[in-house]
Amino acid sequence: MPFARFARMPAEKRERLLTVAAREFGLHGYEAASMNRILDEAGIGKSSAYYYFEDKADLFCAVVEYSVERLGLATPVADIEALTAENFWVAFAAAHDQPLLHVREHPWLFATARAVERLTPQSREREPLATLASRLMGGMSAIIQRGQQLGLIRVDLPADLLAAWFRAIDGASDDWLLARVTHPDTQIDQAAIMHLAEQTVAAIRQALTPPEQP
Repeated sequence: MPFARFARMPAEKRERLLTVAAREFGLHGYEAASMNRILDEAGIGKSSAYYYFEDKADLFCAVVEYSVERLGLATPVADIEALTAENFWVAFAAAHDQPLLHVREHPWLFATARAVERLTPQSREREPLATLASRLMGGMSAIIQRGQQLGLIRVDLPADLLAAWFRAIDGASDDWLLARVTHPDTQIDQAAIMHLAEQTVAAIRQALTPPEQP
């Protein structure tokens, strides 16, 4: 995480750095993102940058945390143990849809939050990236486990495969959506975005629901 003095950076300068970095990480992912491009566009010298951040990983974590907060992702699915068969999928859909309420205004924040899922195995072994990825992605295992306890999610396949199915379906929808909200010649309204979200959750639910007994 950034040094404490990052909070004392002038607000306008800090906001610009985080916004520029979000676009770079959102477009290219963590590994391919260029620290030099970020600093050049933000108008910050290298010596100044390393006064606030230890390295690129430190900046990436700060930008992801900023994105999560701005998109309303700081609060995960409601108390998992309180989920019941009646409210499980409703709560799941509400948590899934939350960032999509802001994707048109903040597409690169949305893309940066998703970039955590695309970290290479090597990057996920490094701190502070390992802790960040574990915290943001670890909740999926708990949700799947709770769904299985409630009889709503299949148990005939490994949990990590089910999580991979979820990420594949959700990721395909997110990529399709980002390509449209960031393209100047393509317009998609909020109603269409929420319809996509509804259909994505339906597809995830269909993939994870226990198969009918013969």
